[in-house]
Amino acid sequence: MKLLPLLAFARIPGNALSFWLRKKVRCSRGKPELHQECKEGLFDYLHQGRREAEARAALLYHRYHLEPLARLSSASLYRKNLYLLDILEQATQDLPFPFPEERGIKALDVGSKDWYYLFGLERWLRWHNRKKDEPVELTGVELDGYQIHAGFHTRQEYAEAYLEQTGNPEVRYRTADFLEYRGGGQDIIFIFYPLVLRYHLLLWGLPLRYFAPQKILAKAAALTRPGGWLIVLCHTRREHELLLEFCRGRGEYQLLREGGVVSNLVDFQGEPEESHFSIWKKPL
Repeated sequence: MKLLPLLAFARIPGNALSFWLRKKVRCSRGKPELHQECKEGLFDYLHQGRREAEARAALLYHRYHLEPLARLSSASLYRKNLYLLDILEQATQDLPFPFPEERGIKALDVGSKDWYYLFGLERWLRWHNRKKDEPVELTGVELDGYQIHAGFHTRQEYAEAYLEQTGNPEVRYRTADFLEYRGGGQDIIFIFYPLVLRYHLLLWGLPLRYFAPQKILAKAAALTRPGGWLIVLCHTRREHELLLEFCRGRGEYQLLREGGVVSNLVDFQGEPEESHFSIWKKPL
């Protein structure tokens, strides 16, 4: 076993204690103030393809009406939302969307962290909403919402600030255990970067008892309506292959498409062949 996983397992007692304290104390400073940062030179880190990245970003800006986000966000946060939109567009291209014609969209995001990508995700759903006069209902569920982030604000407090920015009253954030969440009939469920390896869960500061990737997938399937989708993004090929194995083994979803993630709209990408997506459909 490599050194990093071994060191991660040494965190088991500390993770359990600190997680219990966060839930018990529930520190709160109120919603953080969002700060504006200049968006010029967003892609200066690119040695090649900068003009193409700028053109792609401009297209996404206009298509998804990103003015409120561009007007009040850091350059890094803005790029991360562009990146998610770019990935979702590529991954779902030419697929028949599972959204109903008679009502608005009902969607769930599992493991939302501080929901830094919320604006892009909500706009993507709104763009594909067939019933334009009906709302997009989107709920984010995060187990460790009381974890402290920059400025001593919690993940939940940051999520609430990003939530207000969407202007959509049907967007909600819940600090809760997804395995205990109730709210079926979802048209689409997102799981971005699931913790399918034990030592990754420990590095994220969670107690080992919450390592349950197959139970999480089973819960997602139970909450997805027949014909609905599950979209998963994984950081590495190894995680992606494990995810494929879990989903195929359970047989609750049918694989529609999977592949590598290719986008230069962020400056933190690892090896191009590492990050992967998969799209699954619950049989009718």
